[in-house]
Amino acid sequence: MTAEQSDATWARAFRGDLSGIVGKHLIYAYDNGWKYELYVRNSHMTEFRCLMGPNFGRWSTEQPAKIVQLSGDQYKLAWVEPTGTTVIIITWLSQRRVHTTICYPQWMLDYPEFTMVRYEDNLDEILTARDRGPVYPLTLVASTGRITFLESQATDDDTVIDCPPSKLPPGYADRIN
Repeated sequence: MTAEQSDATWARAFRGDLSGIVGKHLIYAYDNGWKYELYVRNSHMTEFRCLMGPNFGRWSTEQPAKIVQLSGDQYKLAWVEPTGTTVIIITWLSQRRVHTTICYPQWMLDYPEFTMVRYEDNLDEILTARDRGPVYPLTLVASTGRITFLESQATDDDTVIDCPPSKLPPGYADRIN
């Protein structure tokens, strides 16, 4: 069985009903004031932007992800960024809560300036910095936050996350609904 066939088998057996999360666009805030934006582009891809916090400026529009329904409107999204960062987000849409676990490689803490960009536009530089390392020690961060903005968008909409956080209008990260 090829990796592609294995992934397709896994998807059918374990992903559940993703119709409640695909197309969702949300902004969530942590107690420490950091804010992130997430768009679930389709059943296997997310987009994100860091809107406030020390990672401000980081964004991606082509992030492959594993997405599963845990139960009802509870979903888990997981991905590994080109930086080597592992991200796992659990969302409870009706409760408007998120729980995020992130594992940062050491080089990102030492040289964050390489990642305050759109990943896809700077992939060669990011990969060079990642490969230079160091990877260890890894820093594990777990945070719980609240969803402050939630809306439904069409799938694969290139206009949802289409510019760096620095180009967003004033008050964008503070929208609530």
